Amino acid sequence: MHFANPIAFFGLLLIPSLIILFLVSKKRKQKLTKNFVSHNLQKKLIFNVSGFNQNLTYILVIMIVLFLVVAAARPQWGKKLEIMEERVVDIVVAMDVSKSMLAQDIKPNRIRRARNAFQEFVNGLKSDRVGIVLFAGDSFVQCPLTNDYSALNMFATIIDVGLIPQSGTNISSAVDKSVELYPKGSQNRAMVLITDGENLQGDIDTIINTANQNNIIIYAIGIGTQQGAPIPLQSEDSSSHSYLKDKDENIVLSQLDVNTLSKITHQTGGKLFQVTPGGSKIDDVLKEINDLEKEKVSQHKYSRYKEQYKYFVLVALFLTVILFMLLDKKLKAKFKLFRG
Repeated sequence: MHFANPIAFFGLLLIPSLIILFLVSKKRKQKLTKNFVSHNLQKKLIFNVSGFNQNLTYILVIMIVLFLVVAAARPQWGKKLEIMEERVVDIVVAMDVSKSMLAQDIKPNRIRRARNAFQEFVNGLKSDRVGIVLFAGDSFVQCPLTNDYSALNMFATIIDVGLIPQSGTNISSAVDKSVELYPKGSQNRAMVLITDGENLQGDIDTIINTANQNNIIIYAIGIGTQQGAPIPLQSEDSSSHSYLKDKDENIVLSQLDVNTLSKITHQTGGKLFQVTPGGSKIDDVLKEINDLEKEKVSQHKYSRYKEQYKYFVLVALFLTVILFMLLDKKLKAKFKLFRG
């Protein structure tokens, strides 16, 4: 026999206390009876002073406590086989690190809000595996698929503009690189684009076809506003205020490309969620991901003991019924005596 909660056996310490209490009570009752009740009357009260009935009451109380304590200790015997399956959705988060992510229409700027959105997304997951792809004019894998969320959060802290020297926003390259991360044969694949979508390189239809052919549902977290903002040329900590200009020396205004991102997500079965100055919509993204059918990646078989405490509870209840029947009989006898 195995006990899952052996600390409950400390409850057995109540039994010696109950025994002492019962002995003191019995002795006191006998003394009072002897001092205040005549010998002839004691014979009429034979049921109430009966040592057998009194001792039976005490024994029942002690047995009830004993069985309840054993039940609380959760006795277990016999084993049953249980199977635990691990089901996940494989998710690749592709994050834009192009220069336009320095725009400050979303405070403090787009890249910092993108990092925050990624960490909020990861912290909202339970068991799904996540990989990271960074892209600008080109792309590379920063982290393969993993469910080590602390490692993913650590990688997020070093994501910044400038990690990829090629300028632009090449989502096509990010999708191609993501395909390499998914396990062969997996069917449930999700991709989360965190980008402003501007200065898009590559054919949109090619991006959509590649995603559909590889069973990838694309969700986009749009960082930025449609009103747009200029692109600083310096680091975010610099005090200078120079901005990216076109060939005519006009300041370039970077805007969130809603139309392109909407087309990509809609035609791959996903959705576009826009980060606003007052919110991130990450909860909505997580709900969409959680609603996807999860794929079995592993199965573990293990044996566990069967819980048997219910038998001890049933015995305790049975003894309790007997105790109340006995007490009821004694009360009726007292009532009859006082009436007669």
